[in-house]
Amino acid sequence: MGREMKNAALKKIKDKIQPPPPPPPPEVKVTEATEAMQEVLKQRLSKERYEHSTRVAKECKRLAEIYHVNADIAEFTGMVHDICKEMKSEEQEPLLKASEGFEITDEEWASKKLWHGIAGAQMLKQQYRVGNQTILNAVRYHTVARKGMTTLEKIVYLSDMTEEGRSFIDVHVLRNAVNRDLDLGMYYALRISIEKVMQKGGLLPKHTIEAYNQYVAIVAAMKS
Repeated sequence: MGREMKNAALKKIKDKIQPPPPPPPPEVKVTEATEAMQEVLKQRLSKERYEHSTRVAKECKRLAEIYHVNADIAEFTGMVHDICKEMKSEEQEPLLKASEGFEITDEEWASKKLWHGIAGAQMLKQQYRVGNQTILNAVRYHTVARKGMTTLEKIVYLSDMTEEGRSFIDVHVLRNAVNRDLDLGMYYALRISIEKVMQKGGLLPKHTIEAYNQYVAIVAAMKS
């Protein structure tokens, strides 16, 4: 009993000498994170690319409100989706090699224009401590798409193609489809993207092919 009293007395003395641990840092709100990343992107991107990112963020937020996704998270993801777009390939390559949990196809390795999505997801995770896997997936697949995309992934992919600065042929058709149904939008968007790649003689990653096949089946079921 005497030893227990002695230990308790020692603990009281230590508590007086040692300050209590600091409280945990306050949770960062998504809106605050978006504002912080805007400043980062202004330094990393050209004026044109930054303005594109803000338009994508705006469209992501609009679609998120229509399709019942967290609008703040959608806006953040749209804002950062091109964070590595203007990095040199030799700067992106280490990020790809360090990437965990993302299957990188041979076609993607051979197409450096596709690297920025993978590099961006890894940079957000590694350098900016973004731990939300849904956000990371949306950034990683915003160029190539994939089978089984989440609603947020579809929104980012489609917002990138339909933001108000886009003016390619049939963009109005695509916008109308997106407003009607995300899966219908993905079907038309993938058709447009694949045709563009084929015209340039580019490679199609299996992720893109699998996504296209999935949305062909979905649209066929809609019509039946």
